[in-house]
Amino acid sequence: MKTALGEKIVSTQNYIATHVGVKILEQGGNAFDAAIGISAVLSVVMPHTSGLGGDGFLLAKTPEGIIAYNASGWSPKRLNVEKIPSVRDPSTVVIPGLVDLWDFVYRRYMTMDLSEVLRPAISLAANGFYVGRELAKVISKSNNMPRSWSEIFEGKRMGDILKLNELSGVLKIISKDPRDFYESKLTDEIVEGLNSQGVNVELSDFVDFRGKVVKPLKSSYRGYTLYELPPNSQGITTLESLKMAEIQETWKLRFDDPKRVKELVNIFILAYEDRNKFVTDPRFYYPEEDLLSEERLKRRLSSYSLSGMEMNTKDTTFFAVSDGENEVGFIQSLFFPFGSGITVKNIVFNNRGYGFTEGHNKPEPRKRPLHTLSILRAEKDDESLIIGCAGGDLRPQIHTQVLQYYVDYGLEIDDAVYYPRFAFLGDRIAHEKRINLPFQELDFFTNEVGVVQALKRKKDIYIGVADPRSEGIALPAN
Repeated sequence: MKTALGEKIVSTQNYIATHVGVKILEQGGNAFDAAIGISAVLSVVMPHTSGLGGDGFLLAKTPEGIIAYNASGWSPKRLNVEKIPSVRDPSTVVIPGLVDLWDFVYRRYMTMDLSEVLRPAISLAANGFYVGRELAKVISKSNNMPRSWSEIFEGKRMGDILKLNELSGVLKIISKDPRDFYESKLTDEIVEGLNSQGVNVELSDFVDFRGKVVKPLKSSYRGYTLYELPPNSQGITTLESLKMAEIQETWKLRFDDPKRVKELVNIFILAYEDRNKFVTDPRFYYPEEDLLSEERLKRRLSSYSLSGMEMNTKDTTFFAVSDGENEVGFIQSLFFPFGSGITVKNIVFNNRGYGFTEGHNKPEPRKRPLHTLSILRAEKDDESLIIGCAGGDLRPQIHTQVLQYYVDYGLEIDDAVYYPRFAFLGDRIAHEKRINLPFQELDFFTNEVGVVQALKRKKDIYIGVADPRSEGIALPAN
């Protein structure tokens, strides 16, 4: 079990990132300093999951209250398509928001100099790092990628050294002022590089871009107060799922009862239908009806649907940090593995625009698409939980199962992450072999049911958990 206890805890999906976060805490940095250092390292050593060409969200607790920030990117001003044609089409690239999130945290919550916090990532990019198992596996499965990607990553295997010198240079510029990513000579070069590969973006798309402080959604589950990120995030889908499960009293069945699994799958279908119908950039549309109303959800439960839907289980990475005072949940993504594959200055750009669909969520200029990223926070009395994961569309299902293991079945948070999970995949139900169910069997431990990091506070002690389904690790700081 990958578990750590202490007052200061780091849990990430990568052992190097965890090590760097712990070192920053031990140097006197706070959880926000550590978070930016971790985020930058993950952007270097796990470039298939996230990076400067992608986006991010923050959900944190400070002594002053809860902070939520949406740094998901918007589409270019010149976007002019009725439908995104394919997964890696240049029209899938939206303006990346991760560096804007760094800028937000740096100017408001960091205590250390940004150049000091980014130094480990700069060094890893310039001097090289060993390609890990997860990165090598994704590289081997990537095909029909743009030349700009192939020149850097193609053929790399586990144990090979990968150097990203241009990315190191970009990080050095950002370490002096993160806004230089959006409005400087560097931006001109990025825009030119994207234009040359078919991305119809202009300088003003970067200059005008800002993320946004948002108000978290609030709900409850069996005595716990829940918080999630609001639309365009799919966080509301998790809260709907949990509230309907509470109404249906699914905890009265054993966790491995096929009847419980089928009941939850029906609930997930209803929640996803609401997501697909209502969730988009709230500047373009926001539902008038309260989707989390208990009366409304009871009505929804009387209208089961058998409609099929597609589930994308793509790459992302989430981490959690505590310094004994602040609790940070941080998630960053490109969407699909290596996003669009379009690469400029060693920065792989996202394909988040593939999240556009139709109706309220149709492609439009300067619009943020329906977003799979979300973070779940739960509080009760003197304890709190932060749960996040890599899992794409499966994220609401994964958050729901982990919280239910903890709340409904009395498991400690590390066991709740460790326990076997199932997944509704749109056209079938699949599950890890460790759970006895009459559905499709997956391996005993597989990231096909997501990769979870979690953080629990009980009074003044924290428990950090890294999913054994990944290379991640949780460690305490002295």
